[in-house]
Amino acid sequence: MKTYFETKFEALVIDFGYEEALAKIIDILLFQSSTPSILKNKVNKFTDFWSSDFIVILPKRHLSNENFVFALGQYIRLSPSSIDACTLKALLKIDEESVINAIRLSGTIANPNHHSWHILNEIANQVESSRFDGFLDTVRYIQTQYQERINAYKDIKKQLQLDQITAMVFSSFYAYEYLMSDTDCVKIPYQMDTNDNVSVQDIWSVFHEIITSSNIEKNKLTEKKLGQTLKAKMSPFLFSENLNHSLMKQYEDFKRLVAHKIEINLYEDQVISAYCYKLSTNYYLENGQLKLETEAHDSDFFKEKFGVLSAYWQWRGVNTLTDNPHFERLDRGENLESNALALAKTQGIILQLYEVYGIEKAVFEQDYDLCALVFTMLLSQAHYVHDFLETFKKLRDSNNQHAFSTLAKLMIDGVLIGQNRMPITFATQKEKAIKMSDWIIEGSGNQKVKDMSRILDFWSKDLRDGSDAFYTEKSFYKIDDYLFALPWMSAQKNFSTATINTFRKMYKNRASLKSETDLMENNLAGLLAKSKGRVYSQYEPSESGVGEIDAIVVTDDKVLIIELKSSYIKSNVKEIYEYRNFVLKKAAYQLARKTTYVRDIFLPSLGLDSAKFSIHSWIVDTTLEFDHGYIDGFLKISFEELLIVLDKHEMFITDMLTEDIAVKNNLDLATLIQNIESDNFWKTNLALIDPNSDFSQTFMMKN
Repeated sequence: MKTYFETKFEALVIDFGYEEALAKIIDILLFQSSTPSILKNKVNKFTDFWSSDFIVILPKRHLSNENFVFALGQYIRLSPSSIDACTLKALLKIDEESVINAIRLSGTIANPNHHSWHILNEIANQVESSRFDGFLDTVRYIQTQYQERINAYKDIKKQLQLDQITAMVFSSFYAYEYLMSDTDCVKIPYQMDTNDNVSVQDIWSVFHEIITSSNIEKNKLTEKKLGQTLKAKMSPFLFSENLNHSLMKQYEDFKRLVAHKIEINLYEDQVISAYCYKLSTNYYLENGQLKLETEAHDSDFFKEKFGVLSAYWQWRGVNTLTDNPHFERLDRGENLESNALALAKTQGIILQLYEVYGIEKAVFEQDYDLCALVFTMLLSQAHYVHDFLETFKKLRDSNNQHAFSTLAKLMIDGVLIGQNRMPITFATQKEKAIKMSDWIIEGSGNQKVKDMSRILDFWSKDLRDGSDAFYTEKSFYKIDDYLFALPWMSAQKNFSTATINTFRKMYKNRASLKSETDLMENNLAGLLAKSKGRVYSQYEPSESGVGEIDAIVVTDDKVLIIELKSSYIKSNVKEIYEYRNFVLKKAAYQLARKTTYVRDIFLPSLGLDSAKFSIHSWIVDTTLEFDHGYIDGFLKISFEELLIVLDKHEMFITDMLTEDIAVKNNLDLATLIQNIESDNFWKTNLALIDPNSDFSQTFMMKN
């Protein structure tokens, strides 16, 4: 019996010929939105495709095509049972490199127990291929090294038997002892690879993994139990009383645990994921050692570009500060500057959410006031910066003392003024809600406390709940009635990223997502209207198979077509490349069809001769990965770059620093296309920005 794809391919050959049929059949497999009814409840579509007769006679030039390689990788990964050995052997004879790359792209190197490895090892025993054998040897070495790292980590973790409160205490000790610098990367105790620095953000993630996976308190947490734990685990280090060898060893073992977990995470990201998803990265064995071979490539300047965009939204927040209803309520005392900066950052985040992501309301399982949801946390952050981070540094630098002595001084000074300045802060949720309720504008006293309690609930990770919520999104840990914070980490949190990822990653299936997408597209249309062209937004072709076109702009001799995509901010190599392979490549496929439609049908329907038009098609996306690169022939840019340029803010850094704001005219479409495709915005602004500068603070000081 013929497979679905055999039947489909034969029909395509009749209509288009063999070569074009192969191109179309792989597009149908990868990018067709719905699963054909014939495949439902029958077989995985990748299994059906790679079981087709035309597969084993594929010309090498087609098998080596990126889409075929990726599709083969999905077959290897998603096949519900064993992959077909005969098919793989036939493909190996056609092109070894393509099969090897497909295995890499499958991502199964991270899972040595995946059922495909049994078949792949059998194939290696049946075919003579030194290249394939060498690849499998490299994979086995990587998997063995990875497992050894995991086993070492598990051994230390089992020996430590940390409870969650002790894990928080030790994490905070570690942060104050080793991470209190102004750099993003540091050397750490017991570091496996001493040649590299470790990202502070990576260390935060490890703290979170250790805390959430440590032993849970069996009984309800009480004030007495909490006091006993802090007295036993925290006080000895701060006051040198009852500090015995066993406790010191436990803290040292905690440092080893952090180092081992860092090594595991880096190995997953920089070795396994890089080898799986970045085909320009190649590992091989030489004299029993793993060697790296990678193609040279230009820097993508991701960090620097992220800094420019962060500066932009803070600048926008400062410029619209007085528009926020909280402005008149700000404390005009000594905290005015820090509170105003927190409100400016809040305003910037709200503008970013609305203008880029189409988000104007905080609707989750419950409804929240968006401004209060963000502003209360940024005020809390300002408190941690001023009363913990800055105060600790001043005490440490003035007395040249060890971190623990400085922490003891910080804690005692806090007691004298009625503040908890311990290495970890804690309070019952009710106490914290009452204390923070004045930061909410509307409602009675009781209503404000209730609203603040809901906000605290929203930003807390319940340690008795096994659901996955990263500390980069949450601000507090919760155990029963108590909320805990790690002050140093709270002070350093990027709340823009946390808020965006809360909406787009943690709550990605919200009911309001469709209306937000519509608002994004309307916002895009409003921006493009500034380019002096006729704008067609959310255009629905009458022809089937084309799909809605997010935006078309037409002038006398140019056409711009945009495919708009939105996502969260990525944190690792796997997320980045999966987004490229599953979302951006599909966007390019869709854009190709829409570009053809605009050229062949849409323009003629307006009485226009397509031959007289220069047609430009862009993927516009809310992420910075692959920025100004080409995805299957289409330029990919960030929505924020387009927004800044069309709002005539492209020189915002110069305007802010010089206070000499020139009058700018709207761009015509030809100039816009020239500026974007020539990368003018980034070339200009990357030369100006200092990634270590806080531009919102600079602007506020000038004003």
